[in-house]
Parts: sequence; structure tokens; C-alpha cells
Amino acid sequence: MSIFNYDNFLLLWIAIMGVISSSAHIKVKENVLGNEVERYNLVFALIVFAPIFLLVSVGEVRGDVWQYLVNFDNASDNINYIFDNWSNFQDGQGFYAIEALIKQIFGNNRDAFRIIVALMQSIPVVFVLRKYSENYIFSIFLFITYGFYNVCMMNALRQFIAVSLVFAAIPLLLKRKYVPLFVIVLIAITIHKSAIIMIPFLLVSNLSFFSKKTWFLVISISIVVYIYVDRYAQFAEEIISVDDGSNPLRILFSAIPIILIFIRKEKIIDNNNKLINICMNMSLITVLLFFVATFTSGVYVGRLPFYTNMYNMILLPYLVKTLFNSNEQKIITLLLLLVFIVYFEVGFIL
Repeated sequence: MSIFNYDNFLLLWIAIMGVISSSAHIKVKENVLGNEVERYNLVFALIVFAPIFLLVSVGEVRGDVWQYLVNFDNASDNINYIFDNWSNFQDGQGFYAIEALIKQIFGNNRDAFRIIVALMQSIPVVFVLRKYSENYIFSIFLFITYGFYNVCMMNALRQFIAVSLVFAAIPLLLKRKYVPLFVIVLIAITIHKSAIIMIPFLLVSNLSFFSKKTWFLVISISIVVYIYVDRYAQFAEEIISVDDGSNPLRILFSAIPIILIFIRKEKIIDNNNKLINICMNMSLITVLLFFVATFTSGVYVGRLPFYTNMYNMILLPYLVKTLFNSNEQKIITLLLLLVFIVYFEVGFIL
């Protein structure tokens, strides 16, 4: 891999933004979960994310993007047709309605399609991480090195719209407003049926992470996911291929937050942060889903962790800031940077 490609430019860009952020007055006071905290202003947050958005919206056509463009060319421009024939579609009715709306307004304009889809994917990510992450730049670094911009936004394009939509509902989850929360999940399901797995996971996410009951429920649900996908693989036949499942190394990398949690378990318990409790449960689910994916054939299960792994973008910065003193933070941060850069550089073979 050439060091001059766009992917490595993203890492350089984040490094530059990190330097700028430490010297410029670009932070504002905001109320988050009843506490007044400092966050980067929205303009700077958008600038940090801009190269990712530009790649996904107008940059190189990668992965499954080409097939989505071909499908867009052939898509209906009649929204009424989508709704009238809703039950005839196996999956993705909401996405097809989005395509039809884009074609009605912009015609058969591929650029408009890519830009609008990229906006639907990007806006929830930027707004949620800017507000809830203790270190927005570190979160975007993780977003890059976990491969979300490439694997999710440009391969699992339709699914990541559903992922972003559910992720944007964090405020409802925090307030336990389950009716509007599940309305959003149902909308996400019309875009990609895999979002259905978030219904049980969202229900258990507010339970105490350190409770045996929570671990039992999470493990049980993960087993059900395995059985469900094993029996109903045709549910996702459009993306299932002859594949050996997820690489076991993904389990190790996804388990990093869980390892850090148990290093300083007492501090987590003392802080009793309900957002972090949700993120810890989602992190545990991510490890279990990758574990399940390792023992299945096909990429479907391997893509289910997209939904829950997003919460690690909030969890890891919090753990680094909260669990360690200033000297330890420097060491832990450096180690994490090195680990995730290695993960990023070899990610294409994982």
C-alpha cells in the first residue's frame, strides 16, 4: 500500500487537526447529560470530518458503490409505485423510496445520489460524536481506523444509513423513550432489515454492565442471532457470499475497550455514567457478534457489529480520559494510536 494514498492522508489529516485543536480557541460550552462540558464548535467538527465526506460523496468509486450507482440508474422515480408495491419488495423499501425521491428532484444524477446518501450517513455521526465524545478527534480517528468510512460507507452503503439512523437516536435511548426510539428503528429496518437486531440490544443496553443478568441476556441474544442467521441465511442473500466469516483477530481488536474497563472497574462503577453504561453493553455485544461471525459462513453476521461498534467511538475516548492519570493517558493513547494504525494498515486482509 502506497503511503501517498488517500487512506493514509486521512490519518495525516487527523494528526493535523489534533495539533490545531490543541492550540486554537475552537471550543464551546454545552450541556451534556446535565453537566456543562467543553466541545468543539460545529464548524470545526465538520472540517475534521470533511475529507471523509468528500471521499464518500464525490471521490473514488470503491467497493459496492459502482453497483449502487447502476441500481440507481435502473431505480424507479415514482415514489407512489414503491408504496403501492411495498409488500412485493423483500428488503430496502425505504431506501428505494429515497432513490425515487432523489430521481424526482435531480433526475438520473449520480452525483446527487452519492452526495445525499453521504449526508445521510455523515450527519448523524458528526453530531452524535461531537456532542457525546470526550475527544471528538480521537473518535474520528477510530472511525477511520476501524474502517467505517471504507467498509461501511462505501461497501455496506445502504446498511450504514440504517446504522447512522439508529445511532442518531442515542438521546431517546438515554431518556428511555422507547416508543419514538423504536419508531426510528422501524424506519431503519425499511432501509436495511439487519437493523432488526437492534431491538433486543437496545432493550438490554440500559441494564447495568456489571450485572450477571445483563451478561446472560447479551450472550443469549447473541446465540439467538447465530441460530437465526444460520437458519435464515436467505434473509440477506443479496450480500451473503461464499466466505469464511470474520477473521478471529477482529475479536481481539474489538475487545480492547472491555479489557480497559476491567483494568479500572472501580472508577467506572463510581462514576455511574448512564451513557457509558450503554456504550459498554454495546461494546460487549460487538465482541460477541464478531465471535459469532467468526464461526459462520457469509459476510452478513460480520456486518452486524457495524451497529454496536459505533458506540466504541464514544467509549474509548471516555475510558482513556477517565480511568487514567495524565501520565498514564499519554502512554495509553500512544499505544492505542499504534494498535489502531496497525489494524488500519492491515485491515484489508482481516
